[in-house]
Amino acid sequence: MRGRELGCYAVIVALLQLGCVAPARAQTTTPYASISTEVESYAGPGRASANDLTGQVVRIGLLAPLQGARKAEGEAMIAAAQMALRDTASQRLSRRRVALAVEDSSGSTWGMVSDAVIRLMLNDESIAVITSTSRADAHLCEQVGNRIGVPVLTLSADATTTQIDIPWIFRMGPSDAAEAQVIAQDMYSVRKLHNVLLITQHDREGDRAAQEMKQAALGLGAPAPHVISLDEAPLDPGSIVRAIQSESPQAIVIWTSPTTAAILLRALQIAGVKTICYLSQNASSEMHDASTSESTASETWTIAGNDEPTGTRQSFADRFRRSTGTAPTLVASQTYDAVILTVHALQTAGPNRARVRDEIAKANQYDGVSGKISFDCEGNDRAALHLVQLK
Repeated sequence: MRGRELGCYAVIVALLQLGCVAPARAQTTTPYASISTEVESYAGPGRASANDLTGQVVRIGLLAPLQGARKAEGEAMIAAAQMALRDTASQRLSRRRVALAVEDSSGSTWGMVSDAVIRLMLNDESIAVITSTSRADAHLCEQVGNRIGVPVLTLSADATTTQIDIPWIFRMGPSDAAEAQVIAQDMYSVRKLHNVLLITQHDREGDRAAQEMKQAALGLGAPAPHVISLDEAPLDPGSIVRAIQSESPQAIVIWTSPTTAAILLRALQIAGVKTICYLSQNASSEMHDASTSESTASETWTIAGNDEPTGTRQSFADRFRRSTGTAPTLVASQTYDAVILTVHALQTAGPNRARVRDEIAKANQYDGVSGKISFDCEGNDRAALHLVQLK
């Protein structure tokens, strides 16, 4: 409802500026959210001490998939969040302790996930909620969080979560469009390629990836990539490789789940296909900080937000590996950073959701383990992206 009101407000302002309607009486109240070039602000109630959360425990909510195909993602989120809390345990918060409140987002129905979000925000009184890479999780938390007044930090790459100027949501990673532009720039402008094959999964995320790659190509005056859309049924790597070979592409863009991407890269290697490959950030997330020389094609690139490795990032990777037995994925790194940002905001703002929101919005060039984080006026991480080669 708030987004609709803002849209109406923007239309009225535009009409006034064009002189299409008579001047209205001066507005005397401050809108809850205003559209500007500055960080999206929240001018509503909630900052007074009377609105502070009570109790000796302040909870950070985690909406993560704990079952099914994305179970590994949820486990990585929990492990990283727990590590972040251990790393900040010595930072006192007025004698309060910070803990996690975890809910499963792998429910079979929308209602089950909705109930999980309500439990996090109302029953557990989470100071903020961190969501997985799922677009559905992000949009649901955004809607509820905007109604109640709870900051949401999402790992989703869906740019539509931040396009309607809701001040309560922050996206921790790059959008699909930003990733597509970086990949397209290298393929079409730098390497001067023209025959590109895009492999996606047959779902809404795959459709969006295809749309963004097409737009990025057209923006550079290049032909849109050919698309192979994979169904959810068990993969037949052999037939996929044959379909790829029939296209004779100069480059292959793999925009799938990490598991599917690993299967495809291995199949390409076995088949002796040496075509250059580009992976979306999510597709390559389980390959970060791990040796991939035995499972990738001869030249494979992916999106990264990190600059040169730092001691903090290396320390996180080493400790995560010792704790879990696996290298940290991008999901783990972003979850760790989201928890750290929230705890830092708590230290300054105290246990108040609106004030914590204000502090998170101020993040400017925060050097996290997932890279530099700097939120723009819509809550997007505007840190620079570049390509890195997986070796």
